[in-house]
Amino acid sequence: MTLRVGFCGLGRMGTEMVTALTRQGFAVTVWNRTAARALAAAELTGAEVADTPALAAENADVVITMLTDGDAVLRTLVDVLAEARPGLVVVDCSTTGAEAARQAADLCAAAGVGFVDCPVSGSTVVAREGKLGLMAGGDAAVIDQARPVLDALGTVVHVGPTGAGAAAKVAVNALLHTFSTALAECLVTARAAGVPPAALFDVLAVGVLWNRFLDYKRPAFTDPDQTAVAFDLSTATKDLGLAARAADDAGLRESVVRRALELHRQALDDGLGDRDMAAMTAWFAAVAEPAGETERN
Repeated sequence: MTLRVGFCGLGRMGTEMVTALTRQGFAVTVWNRTAARALAAAELTGAEVADTPALAAENADVVITMLTDGDAVLRTLVDVLAEARPGLVVVDCSTTGAEAARQAADLCAAAGVGFVDCPVSGSTVVAREGKLGLMAGGDAAVIDQARPVLDALGTVVHVGPTGAGAAAKVAVNALLHTFSTALAECLVTARAAGVPPAALFDVLAVGVLWNRFLDYKRPAFTDPDQTAVAFDLSTATKDLGLAARAADDAGLRESVVRRALELHRQALDDGLGDRDMAAMTAWFAAVAEPAGETERN
């Protein structure tokens, strides 16, 4: 029997994940706070549209939440769980942090519903192809209940108990955004010395640092005006905030991610929040002092 899926949250990634599920034959019912996005996703994918999260979950075997933050997940789950069916499994693919994941699990347990915190790693293109990396936290038996759906989205790694998936995602995004910040800075410094961004990417492509992120984000860094936003700076800053809190929880007095967070917050203050994360390159270029200015100050 093909599992029925309720899907709550149709941002860039959510819409592409629904695309992957419907293409592989899953019956999906979608809900989004902004109804127009749900209607657009339904037109694109053939999914059904629900007016509330509860209606999206009404006939579902698995409900996926892909929302902005932990507060949004908890608010949505209250509605989803109001009339939850026996045997339902909730899979939260949002980036929330471990504490929010454990709170969501407690809500589900009180309603007799299984829960998996299962954030994803990858771009919108990767999501559309069903090739995401999924980091799952929770009971192995519950994960197996949802596995046909999860396998349709990508490769699942069971990283530990409830909250471990969310914690792994925070760590992954901490590395992603600190790397991206350093890349943006290096593109600016290399260009100032006469190396165009495209040439630096060519060098990276034949060296040990090349990776899938550099491959699919190259257009965003080298030709931003012709590249659609895939991961905006505002969301990247939110993720770095989660990473900074994780550093605090780990007792780290010094943290690379805290500095990246400070820089991202400055870029947000300068109005770049809606731009792609690669816009840190433009921000570094804009705030750079003219050559020799530092020596004169």
